Amino acid sequence: MNEPITWWQAIVLGLTQGLTEFIPVSSSAHLNIVHWMMGQDRKLTFDVLLHIGTLFALAFYFRHDWKELITNPAQKKLRNLVFIACVPAVIAGVLLRDLEESHRFFTDVRANAFMMIVMGLVLYAADYYGRKERPISDVQTSDALFIGVSQALALIPGVSRSGATLTAGLLKGFERADAARFSFLLSLPITVGAVGFEFFNAIRHDKFATMNASPPIILLGIIVSAASGFWAITFLLNYLKTRSVALFVVWRIVVALAVFALYPIIQR
Repeated sequence: MNEPITWWQAIVLGLTQGLTEFIPVSSSAHLNIVHWMMGQDRKLTFDVLLHIGTLFALAFYFRHDWKELITNPAQKKLRNLVFIACVPAVIAGVLLRDLEESHRFFTDVRANAFMMIVMGLVLYAADYYGRKERPISDVQTSDALFIGVSQALALIPGVSRSGATLTAGLLKGFERADAARFSFLLSLPITVGAVGFEFFNAIRHDKFATMNASPPIILLGIIVSAASGFWAITFLLNYLKTRSVALFVVWRIVVALAVFALYPIIQR
């Protein structure tokens, strides 16, 4: 079915994108689950547009960090490592893009729920065993590549870009908040590229004509996504300064188990 997206659905989807894009619980899995619970076909083009909101939140929150990275010669090494870490995700995105739209493993909510549990447990193990003592200034080329490869796994719904990079950072011994900060720095160029590519792809294939969402509804979703995304970044960075990732692992498992429990009922 391709029913029109209503204003309340735009708010729910915007909140889902904004809150789960940065908190390590997987925005793609949550968006798939929310569409499924609302009885909708997957609205991939609308979901891509919601990323404009979280992209704005990310750019605005880290505007001073990026100004330093671009203009301060002392930040040249970190800037280069950020872009090095983006390379694996770009390669994976190009190679696996068609699978993301068509393969059942990417779209089945049960597969999404399974990956939420698996990656949640991996995140918890990384947090538990990681030394959590290295600052972001200690990032080396090997760290950037390792974190970059982990970011490529985020194409699989249920993994989470922030969750994968946070896990990799913790495994490399970085402090929780610094691992999250480096993860967010990586997200900006990757998200700019991904949103730009999908936007022009949607224009080229006339996907906006079949999206069935009016401009005010799209704008509403983007605004909600931006506002909730900015809050989520602020919350996560402050939270990880003093607390573990256990809360997010529990959330992943609870949501996944709810999907498994509800699946026989909703699919009738």
